Amino acid sequence: MVPAFVYRILSFLVSILPIRLRAKMWTHLILAGARKWHGESTAQRVPGGLYIKRNDMLRLSEGQALHFVGTHTSLPVPIVVDNFKYQDNVYLVMSRLPGFSLADVYLDITPEVEQKLSAQLARILAPLRALPPPDPSRPGRVCGFDGGPVHCARIRFGQHPAGPWDSVEAFHANLLHRAGGLNVPEQPEYCPKSPEAVHDVIRRAHVKTHRVCLTHNDLGAHNVLIDENWNITGIVDFESCTWMPEYWELTKGTFLPQYRKGRWHRIMSTAFPGYELEQEAEHYIINFRQCYA
Repeated sequence: MVPAFVYRILSFLVSILPIRLRAKMWTHLILAGARKWHGESTAQRVPGGLYIKRNDMLRLSEGQALHFVGTHTSLPVPIVVDNFKYQDNVYLVMSRLPGFSLADVYLDITPEVEQKLSAQLARILAPLRALPPPDPSRPGRVCGFDGGPVHCARIRFGQHPAGPWDSVEAFHANLLHRAGGLNVPEQPEYCPKSPEAVHDVIRRAHVKTHRVCLTHNDLGAHNVLIDENWNITGIVDFESCTWMPEYWELTKGTFLPQYRKGRWHRIMSTAFPGYELEQEAEHYIINFRQCYA
């Protein structure tokens, strides 16, 4: 792998160039990479040990969050080489990390490996979760990394953001408002708890005191890199990075249907213990909500 200092030197040299020239240079590399590495993901691998994201829905805040995390914590994240907007597209150029996607070997995960991955995630993400909120005068503010609205598929589908909210309490109230009420089935085969008990679980979860943490907000196996010995070598894709209630890394990380049960659910629940009530509340809101806006 290319040493980190090489990427930092490259970043400095590139920053001197006019944006138009940078856009042309990176576009040329994207085309070269597409010919060699076909359709890997939204980030195109290119020659020189780099990955490039470029599209009109990309936000500068992703690169800003990635740079912030890389310079303020010990998380194994890509180094940002370039991040700018030119015409309608945002460009994010970053270093390539060692390893391969955990999702590629997901079915090979054993109970022993689950424990190993949980312990690593807890240790690796602890510095991220310990970062102080950006505005000391409003420590409970729930917002995007840049202080603006939150981009999160759990809260709102599509590219439309929501929020920000001045407090965790306001955020929870908005979650329930967006749910449009809950249609809790009264048949025990569909829900073992009565509608009253379901609402009580949600109430108790939401009245708990939660500090706000910097949250990856899409922490699934598809965004974790590992080596052949199941050691985590990287955390990628900070597109949805936000300041959220402390339990949100767990509940959002197990939001996708493939992660709601099984290996990843167990890995995340062990890595972030103590949020069983919040998990149960989110389960009810997600499954019984009447509105998906």
